[in-house]
Amino acid sequence: MNIGIDIGGSHIGLGLVNENAQIIDKIEEDINYKSKLKIEEEIFSKIVQFINEILEKNNLKINQIGKVGIACPGEPKDGCLKNIVNLNIESFPIIEKLKKEFKFNNITIRNDAKCAGIAEKEYGSLKDVDDGIFLCIGTGIGGAAFLGGKMLYPKRNSGFEFGHMIIKKDGNKCKCGNKGCFESYCSIKKFKSDIANVLNCNKENSKELLNLLKENLNSNISNENVNNIVEDYMENLIVGLSNITNILEPEIIVIGGGFVYFKEILWNELNEKFNNTDMLFNKDTRPILKLAKFGNDAGIIGASVDRM
Repeated sequence: MNIGIDIGGSHIGLGLVNENAQIIDKIEEDINYKSKLKIEEEIFSKIVQFINEILEKNNLKINQIGKVGIACPGEPKDGCLKNIVNLNIESFPIIEKLKKEFKFNNITIRNDAKCAGIAEKEYGSLKDVDDGIFLCIGTGIGGAAFLGGKMLYPKRNSGFEFGHMIIKKDGNKCKCGNKGCFESYCSIKKFKSDIANVLNCNKENSKELLNLLKENLNSNISNENVNNIVEDYMENLIVGLSNITNILEPEIIVIGGGFVYFKEILWNELNEKFNNTDMLFNKDTRPILKLAKFGNDAGIIGASVDRM
């Protein structure tokens, strides 16, 4: 039995995962970080709380756990959370602190999109593919690339930061400091914020937002601003997907993260537009688009089975 932990830009999820990579129990919570100065400690405290809760609930002790795997944004290195721009975290030695707290040594950490990609490659939508891309569209945009059946992994950093490729010169300011980044136009956080502003609703409640969005789009008198937001979002997403395709030539692009919550609104239109775009270099070998099999749980599963 392993534990997988997924640290997101606005939530933390923890799962107890069996030898078949199935989540048998899970705790998750949306997090509204109270202080930008203490985000690291809030994350650490919440993880300690969740680990203790799931062990107690399942009548387990920490020494009965095979490993604890952490999936996190940014560029984790040397056991630290590092360079998480959406949370303003520069460096935090989370593994050292967890080892000290639980007297448990088998704890690993990897970029969250890479963990989710591992889950989809080992057990999910990328399982039978040699050349594939996993794209995690959530608070930011991250990804993992597989060529010849193996995940590409640079020596220096996590790499494949698809969210920070520039799709518009001198465009929107991104939290990384650059302008025109893919994620500054196509993160689900950006999409939700734009829709919530137009519909005057709570951007943090994805279910409420989705219901209002569906009502609006299905209405005889739909809000033109909502239609424009969806259209712009799609156009920018197609630019990003086309760039990824032209560079890496995948057979399949699998999309996960918070995007899956809005699949009823976005998925069919995205496929139609991508299948008809003229931005691809090799138009006769365009990749298939698929949704992540494990949805937003892919990070938890990937972190728990990661054999790094």
